[in-house]
Amino acid sequence: MSLISTHSAVSEIILASGSMARKTMLENAGLSFRVVPADIDERNFVESLEPKQRGIEYITKQLAQAKAQHVAALYPDALVIGSDQTLEFDRDILSKSLTLEEGKKVLRGLAGKTHRLYSCVCAVQGKNTVFMHIDHADLTMHNFDEDFLEAYAAKDTDALTSCVGGYKIEGAGAWLFECINGDYYTIMGMPLLPLLTFLRTKYKVLP
Repeated sequence: MSLISTHSAVSEIILASGSMARKTMLENAGLSFRVVPADIDERNFVESLEPKQRGIEYITKQLAQAKAQHVAALYPDALVIGSDQTLEFDRDILSKSLTLEEGKKVLRGLAGKTHRLYSCVCAVQGKNTVFMHIDHADLTMHNFDEDFLEAYAAKDTDALTSCVGGYKIEGAGAWLFECINGDYYTIMGMPLLPLLTFLRTKYKVLP
């Protein structure tokens, strides 16, 4: 789903995320922007939503929009890009792990099975949401043993708590997977191509 505005000019682009993967994606695409991470307590935000509204697509979109809106309130003249990613497994929504052991436990549960990642990107200018796009990808992990898990955890320790699912597909996390079905950028945390198309066609942004 995409929401498109009719605006044609933007003074500044801000990424409302501290994610290195998202920052690198935009840098590699040649986009000029700066980073102002949104200060959002994701777990509390999700809990604040009404139970009947807690479908994973709804939650993903609300989180991405909330991050963009938070920063846009501070920089009303800028175009603020917010993005969020959620993981659905066995009809449950998984959050980022708080500890290394919790991260390992999540990976043990995902081993040998398929889970789905949802990623949403949202653009806000002033008080207006001018663009939103959500996508998903299905990922199947190897049925790895404990030795493999410990080797992976030692190689990419930070990912266990900094990434939903406990992995970075662009890093050592690639070793975890047997196959993936979906867009690579979506798996990394932001549907990049629809965003670039929007920036080019509606804001005349070029690399």
